[in-house]
Amino acid sequence: MTATAIAIGPWAAPYEIRSVKYVHDKYGKPAARGVWLAVAIIAGGSGIAILNGVRPAYAAPSVHREPPR
Repeated sequence: MTATAIAIGPWAAPYEIRSVKYVHDKYGKPAARGVWLAVAIIAGGSGIAILNGVRPAYAAPSVHREPPR
């Protein structure tokens, strides 16, 4: 949510972050806003995946095992 606000808001300070500043200096402010918007979309998608319980394949046990007693 914060990254979305940064992407569409009038603030200049977030564009001082090194990676975003590089994009801003080389391609302009619209491209830097696109970077922030991409960050917002990725963060939002990750949050939704976590809330839905999505796990990578290596995090799930391949065989159901009973816990020791």
